[in-house]
Amino acid sequence: MYALIRKWEASGLSQEKFFRRHGIAKSTFGYWRKKYIKEKTNSKSKENFIPIEIKKAGNTYKSTEVLELVYPNGVRLVCSASMELSRLKPLIVL
Repeated sequence: MYALIRKWEASGLSQEKFFRRHGIAKSTFGYWRKKYIKEKTNSKSKENFIPIEIKKAGNTYKSTEVLELVYPNGVRLVCSASMELSRLKPLIVL
């Protein structure tokens, strides 16, 4: 649906003409447009993401050490500090 929203943005048509031409209900178009705008806005805030670098004290972590990230929306990510960074990266990029 995002592809259609982008197509509408490039078309120069009014929303009403566009969703009628494509057989989309007004409410459906509005729902997906709001969702698209919100996601687009959130992706811009990801540009402000500050990368972190985890440094070990010595060569190993204690097995009881944990790494915790708390996002502004309240989501918490808690994992073992010995977790491979390659496994952690997909969890950080939400």
